[in-house]
Amino acid sequence: MGARAEGRFFCLSGDGLEAYCRSLSSLILAGRLNSSYPDPYVCSGYLSCLAPSFRRGAGGGLNADRLSGLPCLKDMLAVKIDGDLAPDYIASQEERRAAGRSLPAQAEARLEYLKRLGEAALKPLNRLDVKLRRVDRERCSAFFEVVYDAYAVSPAGFTRYTLQLEQKDAAWSSAFLARSGDYSEPTSEFRAGLERYAQDESELLFLIIGGIKGVRVEEVCRARIGPFWSRQTGFPQGWPGAGAGQAVLHFPLDRASVELKADMNNDPFEGMYREFLKGESKDLIEERVKSLGYRVHKDRKFACTRSAEPGLRKLLSAPAARNIIYAI
Repeated sequence: MGARAEGRFFCLSGDGLEAYCRSLSSLILAGRLNSSYPDPYVCSGYLSCLAPSFRRGAGGGLNADRLSGLPCLKDMLAVKIDGDLAPDYIASQEERRAAGRSLPAQAEARLEYLKRLGEAALKPLNRLDVKLRRVDRERCSAFFEVVYDAYAVSPAGFTRYTLQLEQKDAAWSSAFLARSGDYSEPTSEFRAGLERYAQDESELLFLIIGGIKGVRVEEVCRARIGPFWSRQTGFPQGWPGAGAGQAVLHFPLDRASVELKADMNNDPFEGMYREFLKGESKDLIEERVKSLGYRVHKDRKFACTRSAEPGLRKLLSAPAARNIIYAI
């Protein structure tokens, strides 16, 4: 069985799902991702646990998002929830065995699946980590690095935001980030705010957080895994023949930083946020950009199968394109 279309999502099962998980997992690891991106081993691990060869009869298919080609959030969360519930389930079934009672075939398959899942030790899909970089006593400021990993809902996909922030001591009474000695932690307000705001590109998040009194943003970086093109998920219009085994995975990155001297866009699939503004809105944002002092860089690299490399290079044949491609 392969893929079945149903509106925005499509269902994958059987051999089609196995090929999908194997290809996507391999391309994630082939992307040579640095710390700006979600941890490739965590991401690849989730995909491996969704494969029929891992579940061995303990699960069905999955729904993938047609916009990104990646699994929908519900199916990803189901894997983590299964892992969290695994110890109690395993203990209960082992007690049943010890009492001399046999397990139905389905329960036996689930027991073995949960044991393998427990060994995988998957980390949460959504994680927020705050590190105190340094304290400047003359400026009465603390400097933080914030790393927020999330599995986006629409389009579905792995996302990491990395923020470099300065917070004035005077702002701590209503702080987003709390400091105690050499330690730091996010307040509940910061956690809720970041989950609410981190839905779009780095420039928008820079503008929003840059408006918070007592907080100065130095940099916001957003790095994503996806979209994924394959025979199961489909290829864009104009792709020169999608043969068996062809697959392409995108790794887009956008960064808004006060260290950048000029805007630069090396992403052939996305424009700059300000390009889409007009009239008074554009003027207001341009003034905010000047006052906050940042510029934006966008880039995108790819990992693909060897058979897909010619088609991808043809698609990226614009003279200005300087995108990195890793072929396996």
